[in-house]
Amino acid sequence: MRLASKFHTKKRLGQNFLIDPDALQSITDALDITDGDSVLEIGPGIGFLTRFLSAKGANLHVVELDWECCINLKDLEIPNVTVHQQDFLQFDIASQPSHLKIAGNVPYQITTPILCYIFGEIGAPAPWFQNVDKVVLTVQKEVAERFVAKPGTSDYSKITLLTNYFSEAEILHVLPPESFYPAPKVTSAVVRFTPLRQPPIECGNHKLLRQVIKAGFGQKRKMLRNNLSFLKQPLSALDKVFREMNLDPQTRAERLSLQQFARLTDLLDALPKEKV
Repeated sequence: MRLASKFHTKKRLGQNFLIDPDALQSITDALDITDGDSVLEIGPGIGFLTRFLSAKGANLHVVELDWECCINLKDLEIPNVTVHQQDFLQFDIASQPSHLKIAGNVPYQITTPILCYIFGEIGAPAPWFQNVDKVVLTVQKEVAERFVAKPGTSDYSKITLLTNYFSEAEILHVLPPESFYPAPKVTSAVVRFTPLRQPPIECGNHKLLRQVIKAGFGQKRKMLRNNLSFLKQPLSALDKVFREMNLDPQTRAERLSLQQFARLTDLLDALPKEKV
């Protein structure tokens, strides 16, 4: 706490350092680190989690945008740590060894872009995805609930489907604001993502699947069928597809599971195309 209070945090970078020793230890334990494991830490700040990870014998690469934090990290001389001063969304994860574990207390405003960068798109995994063994992130609790949401709930969204496609996600801990310095105005949560080695669905046209999901959640309050107007199919054809799936034509996107979206996409893809 004393080290954090001496550092001039930068609000524009979303700097809220996780300082609770129990939380830091739980994140470290959730990664299941063994001696010599390769770990990539996102936004280490001034090294609170870094020291816990290093103590486990991890071979650490930490990616930090703030040059002042990078200077502090280097001055600490934490064993087995390589510091990279750059934006994580520009960092070449492919440069890291295989069987990589990723951790971080990530800025709330870029949580979704970070996860998408690690995973990729539905049907188009990132080049390094197969090298990632585990991801443990501290995020805003409201966002964490979207990662693990079930169909039919208000938190269910596009990011839920992406998470389901690439991983099994679980909320491990909820962290109050006082676990951080400075204390944020929101509650946080630790989420563990265990990557899936095979996609949980089969779909003949992943590009169309992404389009259907995007359109479906583009206007969540509208019926899914109406959001599919970009297909330029008559309503009668769309109604037939919905009946084949035993879906109410008035259903909304938030009620469909990833598997249902894949099945819907296959049926839509099989419809006669508009002649140009």
